[in-house]
Amino acid sequence: MAKILVVDNNPVTIEQVGVILRNAGHVVDSRHDTGGLTDFIHETHPDLIILGIYFNDDAHAGIKAARVLTDDPHLCRTPILMLSAINRNSRLPLRISESDISEDFLPIDAFIDKPVQAELLLEKVERLLTLAPKQRIRHCRTGR
Repeated sequence: MAKILVVDNNPVTIEQVGVILRNAGHVVDSRHDTGGLTDFIHETHPDLIILGIYFNDDAHAGIKAARVLTDDPHLCRTPILMLSAINRNSRLPLRISESDISEDFLPIDAFIDKPVQAELLLEKVERLLTLAPKQRIRHCRTGR
């Protein structure tokens, strides 16, 4: 059982992901925005963060939050799974995928498209929870 924080602007997504994770035995906390996120994570110490990209106040708030979290030496080892409908809703010809993960652009450990498929979500969550920090895709950005 892990403590997982779900951060997304869509309450339906938060509920859907929460139900899937709780049914798998995890403890789930949630937030609807990225304001004060760093302080909240310092206080609650989740084992994994599931983070959306788009928030009502900023279309890139999730990416910015991931960068802030990976710059923090106390939080940078917490794995981040990003989920978004950006590939489905964008009119742009480009798409975001796990091949875009990098320490500078997208400092996360995994990516899932919305709508979330339970099997894929659980597979990625379990993989991220069992990886040792040095086996993760991304590393701390501290010291830059």
